Amino acid sequence: MLEKFVENLTEESGIRMAKQIAGVQNKADALAYLRRNIPKESYYQSKIKKALEKRYPDAVTKKIAQGYYSQNGIPDIMFIKDGHYFGFEVKRPILGELSGIQKQTITQIRNAGGTAEVISYPEEAIRIIDEFFQGRHRA
Repeated sequence: MLEKFVENLTEESGIRMAKQIAGVQNKADALAYLRRNIPKESYYQSKIKKALEKRYPDAVTKKIAQGYYSQNGIPDIMFIKDGHYFGFEVKRPILGELSGIQKQTITQIRNAGGTAEVISYPEEAIRIIDEFFQGRHRA
């Protein structure tokens, strides 16, 4: 469920969809269904990384390892093209929530002139990158 990009997906529309599919009546049961049936973040991270590498073969795309020795809050995917840094924090659709340190890091990246966004799908990353470079070329 939700392996493919859904335009304008909100928590409300996702819960409504889950209620219909699972045949449940309340929000708690719908959310439980979603937690069981939406792939983990690693699924989305892999899809995003592969899509970026295919679309922008001249760019640097790296999955940032998370673990005991890594720094908390660093976005999951680092993407650098034409000297511009993009940090993509990948979250599961509907269910993903940012931690405080992730919010702080996103703000720091933006304040330093980079682009940092929270996404779930490759289409979102590509749109963000393309819009950045289209805007840069108009200026």
